[in-house]
Amino acid sequence: MARRIIIFKREYGGKTRWGIRYFIDGKEKKEIIGLSKREAQFAAQNKAAELKTAVGLKGIKLSLENLYEEYMKRKRQLTDGSRKRYKNNYDAFNGFMKSKFPSCVKDIKKIQRYHIEEFLDYLLKNQKRAQKTINGALGFINSLFIYATKEDYLLKSPSSEIEKFSEKTEKEAPYFTREELEKIWGNADPYWVNFLKILYYTGMRKGELINLTWKNVNLKKGQETITVISSEDYRTKTGKKRTIPLKAEAIKIVKEQRGIDNKYVFVSREGNKIHPEKPYHAMKKALEKAGLEGDVHKLRHTFASHLVMKGKSIFEVKELLGHRDIQTTMIYAHLSPNALRDVVSALESF
Repeated sequence: MARRIIIFKREYGGKTRWGIRYFIDGKEKKEIIGLSKREAQFAAQNKAAELKTAVGLKGIKLSLENLYEEYMKRKRQLTDGSRKRYKNNYDAFNGFMKSKFPSCVKDIKKIQRYHIEEFLDYLLKNQKRAQKTINGALGFINSLFIYATKEDYLLKSPSSEIEKFSEKTEKEAPYFTREELEKIWGNADPYWVNFLKILYYTGMRKGELINLTWKNVNLKKGQETITVISSEDYRTKTGKKRTIPLKAEAIKIVKEQRGIDNKYVFVSREGNKIHPEKPYHAMKKALEKAGLEGDVHKLRHTFASHLVMKGKSIFEVKELLGHRDIQTTMIYAHLSPNALRDVVSALESF
């Protein structure tokens, strides 16, 4: 870890003198700098850099692979989805570096800003990746090298001053119409229809429903709800707990699941915990048969979109979706064109 330099002051002959204190190999070192605290602060900065170079980085040669493995061991609270996303970003970056700059892969101190910029340019021009996707890759690389600097593997992150690509600020969420939903239910593998319907009826994420246990389901008459909450086995995307009321159709489906498994509300055909790819592929096949575009996450967008179109407020939808930031939910705002008109019309009563 980075060495901490402590600034102190002492009285000598009626004058205040400032100094710095630090440790090397467990032994305390002190240096008197001068009469100014500012001098001591500059001295502390210089000493920190000196120690980091002379001690913290001395003899350390770390590969990109080893840095990634160590970094991921420290990231204990990641969801399965985030771990997969990190792995995909690492594989893409590591693969590019191996093919273009192989010596850098063996020693991260050789990785420079222009290497990373070439990688981002490759994603944009050769891989035709969206700017949002590229920004996600840059975010991962930033966090990886920030960790390297904190652990004294690097003096400075090579990606610290790379700017993100500008993204479109106005976004509209894709959603299915009610007619399209009926097509999906009619073309989906019957085993997965109820699973997909619950995603639409509740707005839950795929991983949240896969990990839904009976202890978080309330089927008492008039109080039917599902609680989305992190557990020892699973952490929600935001870590935020939320409770979702169930409509009649959802209540019927959940009740039909009773007795199938003691722990999970939904399980695979084989009676095991559902692999995330299975509902994904089930949805894709249904969409292909129905001649529609989208994916399983579009059901969550549809849940929110339909609520807004029915007059529910963005703030209510935010709570049901479990968003941290209202800006995330604002992608549905355009679906409520009368909302602002209703607000302004309130002035008529004055």
